[in-house]
Amino acid sequence: MQPEQTFGKGGLNGFLDVDELVDRIGLDEDEVEWRKHFIGFDEIDEERLSDLEPLLRDNRQEISDDFYENILQYEGTRKVINRSPKGVEGLKQTQQAYLVSLATGDYDLSYFENRTRIGKLHELLDMPLKHYVGQYGVYYNLLLSRMNERVQDQVVDAIETWAAERDADSGEGGLGRVVGALGFGGDEEVDDGLEESFEAAVRDAIDDGMMDILSLLRIINLDMQIATETYVDSYAKRLEESIERRKRLANEVETDVQAPLSELHESSEVVSKRAEAISQHTESQATGVTRAARELDEVSAAVEEVASVADEVSDESARTEQLAAEGVEAADDALDELEAIENATDRVADAVDSLAERTQEIDEVVDRLDDLAERTTVLAANAKIESSRGGGGDGDTMGVIANEVRSFAEQTKSDLAEIESAVEAVREDASATVATTEETVARVDAGTDRVRETVTSLEAIHESAQQTATGMEDVTAAADQQARGVEATAETLADLSQSADKVASAAESVAAASQEQTASLREVRDSVARLTDEEQEQEPPVYEQLD
Repeated sequence: MQPEQTFGKGGLNGFLDVDELVDRIGLDEDEVEWRKHFIGFDEIDEERLSDLEPLLRDNRQEISDDFYENILQYEGTRKVINRSPKGVEGLKQTQQAYLVSLATGDYDLSYFENRTRIGKLHELLDMPLKHYVGQYGVYYNLLLSRMNERVQDQVVDAIETWAAERDADSGEGGLGRVVGALGFGGDEEVDDGLEESFEAAVRDAIDDGMMDILSLLRIINLDMQIATETYVDSYAKRLEESIERRKRLANEVETDVQAPLSELHESSEVVSKRAEAISQHTESQATGVTRAARELDEVSAAVEEVASVADEVSDESARTEQLAAEGVEAADDALDELEAIENATDRVADAVDSLAERTQEIDEVVDRLDDLAERTTVLAANAKIESSRGGGGDGDTMGVIANEVRSFAEQTKSDLAEIESAVEAVREDASATVATTEETVARVDAGTDRVRETVTSLEAIHESAQQTATGMEDVTAAADQQARGVEATAETLADLSQSADKVASAAESVAAASQEQTASLREVRDSVARLTDEEQEQEPPVYEQLD
């Protein structure tokens, strides 16, 4: 597709009405003619531009490439270009078509209507005016560099044409004629300086080139005028809409704030009355607070007295605790001693039981001795009888008696030995019993001492408890005084509470009135904010509405 076929076919064209825009900026045939006449653009300029068409067509791609390479260096212009639905390559095609159209137009109303559309499309892309006008400076550099080469070529062609004409007239060499025309021929009679015909040819060539440049600048100037008009029209339209909107809002705000202001006036009167009532209740509260403070001072003094007595009671309690600990320790020692006495008593009882057993054993031995004595008596009696009888059998009879006596003697010896052993055991058990009894006596004495100590500690505890009781009576009295002070303070606080309820009620009324005032002020604020709110709801930019 040729660049000319893409010109004016972009997706944004559907969002503008060129006829309406042209009518709004007052662009008609008369206006076009006036603008052309004002800057001196005429048919000659149209012819010159037509002559430039091959130059512009041949350089259109290179110029468009250089143009976008330059402006894409800047973030601001890059953002604008990225908004276009065409893309950079499509924009380059459009740029090439625009460049050629500078030299191929009829420069009538339809031409400038198209320029109006071009300017509006840039404005729709939110391209700042400084970017739009500034990019023409880039355009000038690219165009004038080519025009400079063209002017130089025209000068060279003019010189060559002049030299060829002189060759045909005089037959002299072209180079010699040029050297002579420049005043370097060496002929002293020839005046210094350029030959008039040569100078005229060069000047005509330069002048013709400059006029071509001027024609190009004039048509570009006309394009810039129309494009700038679209920006001015957009700004003016926004300003008119803003003024109209603010006038409408001002009327609405004036209507909207009447009721809130009236409510504010009424609420202010209510607040004033409630504030006066609060002031009276506050004075009453101040008096009550003073009285409560005085009563609290009395309670504070009573508390200090209670604290002092409590310290003394605490000391006595500590001493009682110490004495009780000592009494417990003495009682523990007494219990230990009594347990030791019980153990010693058990040992004495065991020793007595052992003595009883030994005594029983001695009684048994004594019984055997009694039996032996009886038997000895019998034997003695028998021996006496036998001795009184006499006879041959006396010897055997005495022998029997002698054996019995010997047997009795041995038995007696044995029994005596047992008696001796039993007596020795009794003596040992008696010694142990005496020792145990002495230990028991000592334990009893020690237990008695411990009990006395315990009694002494208990008496000290009793005395400390009496002092503690006395201190508690003082604490009770101080507590009664505190109670009376607290009751008085409670009554005062009850009065303050009633006063506070009144103040709270009045404050609630004030708060309600304040809320009403706040609501009214909010309405006023919102209404006034509408006058200064710059963020009006608007449709999104057209480049964001494209699919």
